[in-house]
Amino acid sequence: MVRIRNKRNHYRKGNKTYSIIVDGKTEVWYFQMLKKNEDLPRIDVKPELPKKKKISEQFESVIENSKIYDEVVWLIDFDTILKETREAKPGTKTALQELEEYKKNIDKNITNVELFVNTPCLELWILLHFETIGKFFPNCTDTEKILKKSHIKDYEKNEKFYKKRSNDIYKLLSDKKEFAIENAKKLGEFEINNPNKSISEMYKIFEKFGIKK
Repeated sequence: MVRIRNKRNHYRKGNKTYSIIVDGKTEVWYFQMLKKNEDLPRIDVKPELPKKKKISEQFESVIENSKIYDEVVWLIDFDTILKETREAKPGTKTALQELEEYKKNIDKNITNVELFVNTPCLELWILLHFETIGKFFPNCTDTEKILKKSHIKDYEKNEKFYKKRSNDIYKLLSDKKEFAIENAKKLGEFEINNPNKSISEMYKIFEKFGIKK
């Protein structure tokens, strides 16, 4: 069991510092563009991608960051958890079981960390800017197909697309933000015992940062 002592370094006096631990490059690019486009004078947002993506190693990064930053957001693409759980060898601990343990630890012992989930992935959050979603997507590929077919024809999962000079991913979606937030709220919150449903808790990050719709 991990217990956290308060060692946070307020290296920018008056600013509240946030670390966002993610498991994919698309999330890093998205949050970099959020920070670029939103006026967050008292918030320092640092998206970080652990060198290794195993859930145990992500959790280690969360613990280390919780000692430094005022608040830590751990954002997970749940399709990876579901895939690793399906592929787990009989008798071994699954990724879903690991996540359940880490979530209990966070809820009980680590007051400045919150776990948020996208099921299956960040692309669901992007898709919610264009339509209300009711069905479950078991993998990210299916979500991307709908996104490209119906809404963003030139969508690519790469840094060049996300950081377009004149119309980056955040600018591209900004006028549809309120619609996306309302759609995400309709999906409800992540439930560890009911993982097979589409979820995007990205709206909670917007609320945390005080970003207006």
